[in-house]
Formats: sequence, C-alpha cells, structure tokens
Amino acid sequence: MPTTDDYGQGVNIASLTDAPDANKLAKDLANAIAPRSVMRFASASARGAALSGTTAPVEGMATYLMDVNRLEVYDGSAWMTPLQSLSSTNSGLSAASGFAVVDFAGYREGRVTAIDAFLTRTGATINESGGNIADTVCCTLPSGWRPTHQTINGSWDSGVAGGGFVVGTDGICTLRSATGDISNNSNLRLHVVFIKTT
Repeated sequence: MPTTDDYGQGVNIASLTDAPDANKLAKDLANAIAPRSVMRFASASARGAALSGTTAPVEGMATYLMDVNRLEVYDGSAWMTPLQSLSSTNSGLSAASGFAVVDFAGYREGRVTAIDAFLTRTGATINESGGNIADTVCCTLPSGWRPTHQTINGSWDSGVAGGGFVVGTDGICTLRSATGDISNNSNLRLHVVFIKTT
C-alpha cells in the first residue's frame, strides 16, 4: 500500500520497493500536487478544455483566470468566486452640533461598504427653498468606514421629507438638498453605498 503525504492531502508517495522510474515518479508527484494547488488558466474556456475527463474538477479545486484576474473554487457542481467575509460595526458615528445619533450600522464585504445612520435633529429647523437647503454637516463616519477616493452621494429620508447628502474621504456627512424643512425632532435616516479603493 502506498504511503501518503504528511498533510492529509492524499498525495501518494513512491515506495522504496517500487521499480526505479524517475519519469513516472516526477509525473505522479506533479499530477497529485497540481490539482491541489491554484492552477492558472488563460480563460474559463481554457480551463474547461483542460479540466475534463480524467482531469475533471473536484470539490475544493482552485483556479485563477488570467483574462479576468479572478480566483475561483469548484464547489462540487460549479466554479464559484470565494465569498468575502462580512464585517460590521454599530459604533463610532459622531453627531455634529444640532444632531443626535439614534442608531448606526456599517457593513463591508470585500471593497463594498454600506452605511445606515439614524439621526435626530436637535437644533433649529433647517429651511428648504426650491429643493435646496444650506449645506449642513450632520455627522462624521468612523475611521475605516469612509470613502477612500472621492466624495460620495447618498440619500436621506425623514418620513416627511427626503433629499441628498455627501460624504467625503474625511467621513464628514453634509446634508445638501431636501423636499421639505427639517424641523426640530425630525428623525433622519441616511443611507450610502460605496466601493473602497484601498
């Protein structure tokens, strides 16, 4: 019975009692190790041509497609891009003067970040005129949960009025437009999604 590798990967190791054959030894090792490593292919079609018949993909096999720069793993029935882990936070949002934080949630998977902030207006009414309001800073996102390359547009809603806001790379959220006045005790829900470049 052949012995296998120490890592439990099922790579057969030639026995000293096997007939000497350097070519067979090298090929057996290469054929055992290649499907357990990250194999590189020019494209999905090149991969499909190479991995068929006796070399058909098996669950856990990993490949890198050079034309789209993507790592994929075979799940037993299809090639899948590995899921990024989900990170989240509900702390670190700071309210600007005239606002109070009610709730906050940030979610990130890979480079995509989604932010939901729930604020109450504690200051004087912000008056709307023709869909515009005076630019008003309402909060600052925590470090690590900010856009990395440019100012991003988001939306807010109070149930009575809504509008737009911007968030900069410094995390400062500024209300810029409204469909109505933002009165004292208004509850504002802000939402923005962006892709971090770093």
